[in-house]
Amino acid sequence: MKLSFRGLFKEPLVQFLAIGLVLFGGERVLNADNYADSHYKILVDDKVLTQFLQQQAKKFKPEQAIQALAAMDNSELKTLTDDYVRGEVLYREALALDLDRNDPIIRRRLMQKMDYLAQGFYDEIEPLTENDLTLFYEAHKEDYRKPASATFTHIFLSNDKRESAQSKAEAESLLAVINNSPVPFDKAGRYGERFLYNRNYVNRDSQEIASHFGQLFEQKLFDLRPALLMTDAQWQGPLSSNYGWHLVLLTKKVESFVPALAEISGVVLADAQRQQQGERKRLAVDALRAKYQIIKRAPKN
Repeated sequence: MKLSFRGLFKEPLVQFLAIGLVLFGGERVLNADNYADSHYKILVDDKVLTQFLQQQAKKFKPEQAIQALAAMDNSELKTLTDDYVRGEVLYREALALDLDRNDPIIRRRLMQKMDYLAQGFYDEIEPLTENDLTLFYEAHKEDYRKPASATFTHIFLSNDKRESAQSKAEAESLLAVINNSPVPFDKAGRYGERFLYNRNYVNRDSQEIASHFGQLFEQKLFDLRPALLMTDAQWQGPLSSNYGWHLVLLTKKVESFVPALAEISGVVLADAQRQQQGERKRLAVDALRAKYQIIKRAPKN
């Protein structure tokens, strides 16, 4: 399909760009003397090209970029220089046309850069003392709480193929059998039905247990007393879950607790420093904001 230039210039976007280029080019002709200043001179040296290589993510480290630049032949060096100059020309011309104004993407990038620069104030922060760390730990203790955990196996009887009351009755009958002829932890798989998740749970936290069995099962499980040994086959239950009834052999239970500061000092220190840095940056941004007057206009009726 052929497309004539006359037809092409009927497109609004093309018309706009053409008019802009004509006006911009005409302005350059009328003010040619102004373009002899340094703003329209592009310096290209090894330092500039080294930084350009890094910006293109071809060589992250300065020494790698320097070595790569030194190893280039004349053709490669010309290509690199042309790429840099082309980008610099487009960038400067875009600024000259104020294309950076009212652009949400550029605005967001500039905000991110200023936010990053505000992090420079981190160097002014005094190192945290042992007392600072202790005070932070005491104020945020609950953030470090470990959930309760348990080690157990279970025998499952589903409600899918029978009424819940029947499943429970069968579980109660089976409980007497497996306690009279003790069934150890590793033999639980010989009884009951296949469960949707796991049969054995070793040092699993209360949140995971609740997500597999339901909140009521989790609460009832942690009310049980664990057997003293893995071989001590004292089965308990039945306990109801979202899927049926369970006979449980609980061998270990650890209540929820907050670790001592000495056990998690590294984590607490990182959190305290992060909070301190965030506060320092907030103060720095507030100081910048204080230079501005905020004018609020009443909404129009």
